[in-house]
Amino acid sequence: MEVCILGYRLVSKLSLIAIIILSLFSIAFAQKDKQIQQNKQSAVQSNVTPIIFEEPERKDPFIAGVLSWSWSGLGQFYTQNYKKGSAFLLADLAEKGLLVYMLFNLSEKYSGSDQDVNWVDISKKDQTIVVGLLFSIFITRVFSVIDAVDSAHNYNRLIYYPYWKSKQGFKTSFEPENTSLHISVSYPVNFK
Repeated sequence: MEVCILGYRLVSKLSLIAIIILSLFSIAFAQKDKQIQQNKQSAVQSNVTPIIFEEPERKDPFIAGVLSWSWSGLGQFYTQNYKKGSAFLLADLAEKGLLVYMLFNLSEKYSGSDQDVNWVDISKKDQTIVVGLLFSIFITRVFSVIDAVDSAHNYNRLIYYPYWKSKQGFKTSFEPENTSLHISVSYPVNFK
């Protein structure tokens, strides 16, 4: 019975953490959309055509790794690698579901009397299965983190940096000693 209660507490804590993380993401995206709408409205009110740069954001590999450590697949979703993120998320949910099922099964199997079930009371075969499943959950989590960090590097290399290399650059600098203003414009060069 104690194993059953521990499994239920684990699932409820994980569900609560997932809800909190998803809530934080939705709040952050809502605030970003609200800020964009306010910028558009202020530009329309001043009769000036707004200049909006639709630029990709650089993805931080550390954030991707932390998200994947908290819940497998979130780091891949952060780096917009939805196929791998879905695969890691489904694998994680399947493993945790199997763990909860097995804990309930072991709880029923070994709780024939009113005494508590200890780890030594469980057969070697069942102990091996539980340890193997916990190890596979850990390995899945580690591979998810490694892949999320790699996905962030790939995203930055394939999407973020080429976007900025293809844009026209414009720099200004001011030197107060000479009271001079320097303006430089750079153009992308395509070697074909």
